[in-house]
Amino acid sequence: MTPDGFPLALVRRDASGTPVPWVGKPVVTAEGAELRPGSARPPLGTYVVVPRAGARDVVVRAKVDGLEAQARFVLGPPATEVQLALEPAAPVKGRDKEARLTVKLLRPDGTADDSGAPPVVRVSTGRVADLERVEPGTYRARYILPDTRHPEVAILVAFSAWPSPQSVHGAYGRVLVPLAASVNLPGTTEKDARISIEIAGESFGPVTAGPDGRFRLPIVVPPGHRFGKGSVMDRAGNVRRESIDLNLPPTDGLACVLQPQRLPADGVSRARLVCATSDPLGKPVEDAKVTAQARRGTLSGGSRAAGGMLEWLYTAPKTLADDERIEAAWPQRGAGSKESLALQLAQGPASELTMSVADTLVHRGSRVDVTVGARDALGRPRPGVMLALEAPEGEFSVAQETSPGHFVGAWSPPASGGEESVTLRARAWGPLGSEPARIAVWARGGELFAGVSDLADQPVPSQPLRVDGHPLTTGPDGTVSLGVLAPGAHVVAHGVWTGLVRTLHVLTKDGQAYPLDSPLVPEPLTQTVRVAPEVPVNVRLRVEGTRVTYWLEDAKGHMLQGRRVHVSLSDGAREAEQVREGRTSFTVRAATPVSVSVADVETGVTALAEVRP
Repeated sequence: MTPDGFPLALVRRDASGTPVPWVGKPVVTAEGAELRPGSARPPLGTYVVVPRAGARDVVVRAKVDGLEAQARFVLGPPATEVQLALEPAAPVKGRDKEARLTVKLLRPDGTADDSGAPPVVRVSTGRVADLERVEPGTYRARYILPDTRHPEVAILVAFSAWPSPQSVHGAYGRVLVPLAASVNLPGTTEKDARISIEIAGESFGPVTAGPDGRFRLPIVVPPGHRFGKGSVMDRAGNVRRESIDLNLPPTDGLACVLQPQRLPADGVSRARLVCATSDPLGKPVEDAKVTAQARRGTLSGGSRAAGGMLEWLYTAPKTLADDERIEAAWPQRGAGSKESLALQLAQGPASELTMSVADTLVHRGSRVDVTVGARDALGRPRPGVMLALEAPEGEFSVAQETSPGHFVGAWSPPASGGEESVTLRARAWGPLGSEPARIAVWARGGELFAGVSDLADQPVPSQPLRVDGHPLTTGPDGTVSLGVLAPGAHVVAHGVWTGLVRTLHVLTKDGQAYPLDSPLVPEPLTQTVRVAPEVPVNVRLRVEGTRVTYWLEDAKGHMLQGRRVHVSLSDGAREAEQVREGRTSFTVRAATPVSVSVADVETGVTALAEVRP
């Protein structure tokens, strides 16, 4: 169970196992959590269980009508430890180009934990490349040292999300790596003098200056040591000791990781920001005053964890923006101790569709425009969706997105034969996601469906699922039918991410189930059109109040001009006639409703309409 909260339902059954209404009012209590009322789902009593911070399990007890029930729920993520190690453990700039990074995910008993996602690794300096899983719970990568030559501390932070790669929950760890620098220290002194230097308790040299007094002394400088103790012995044996400023630049003492790095702009979705600190010598700073702020969303927390770690929770805004960044800084450590992390705010998928057909009467040999509109859950136009226009006969042209979330295609009936009434169907979903984060289950038409989506609820196609151990694969729209399931508990699990699981309770033979979600894709829309024999001319007639507009088209919808037309009114008169772009308009003046007919003289094709004053 997720520590964010989960739904809970109480059900009372009769002797046959059929759910029945409550007689009394249930008394429900929870240990380790707060209970909130859920949505009405008679005969179920529904609640939302919100675990308290740090709780590892929740116990819920219920009493009603002399009956008692108790259930215990274990909360995730697992108590996993993330360990990072480098080989060599202390690489030296100027001598080493890279080191091998090992990240291990371990349970409290020391065994490997493979239930989480591959770790996300971020470093304060240098870069990590080629992260790969080498065995359960173990990952390896190349840590490539930075090109700079000065000594510094590298902070490597790893976050393993649970139960999916896009989850805000999971375990994290860090390692502080002092990067010493191997350099040749140049200088000038007396000719033929012997020079040595001590840095952090280690001696280097001596070397002998040349006839011009110049020398180069190979040294290894660990981070955090600005001065060395120099010793110069002249030809007479006199020794001069002095402090040498190594002129080291300030270094970065802060590294942060953001998980996930893509959220829907829905006002509720969250990400986790974790930062690690280091002093100049490579030791964690427990009281570092790190600040964090977001341009668009909100940050809460700044709570401290062991080892100088800090963490915040970020909540996405409702407004879309392409410049969201989270800035973290540690001013007391220097201007270079800061992080800027980009976060993508994504629009949710299509959740509402509209469909309209330009004309409900279509002549064979002609075509009719079909318009589909797509909006997200917040009512915003949703561009870029996947659209399928379908009909049992005839053909659809490729639909074009004429404006964001607005698509137009054209259907042509068969030239001959076929039905006199045809149902056109529109489906739309997405846009598609790529990283599975959620499993949704819903009911439609007496059938249960499951779907896999990313954190922005965008469907992820071709995902392996196991339903009570039986394999299924989602289709191009990220969904798959589960059919009609027998009463009882059913487990829907992802075939790769083992922590991504939904338990579904089917209560009755007719498919009543709990908990159910909103459909991952909108329900298809249909509209029926009548199909008429082919005609050489179509007379189009549009009435707007008392204003009538008519024009003629051929079977392909192209406007015809210059043809003789006969216009007749059952009563009243025509006024204010106007011709514009092949369309003729006039106003009907009458005291009672009037029938208007417009006929093509050559073919006799006629259109009729009623005008009400």
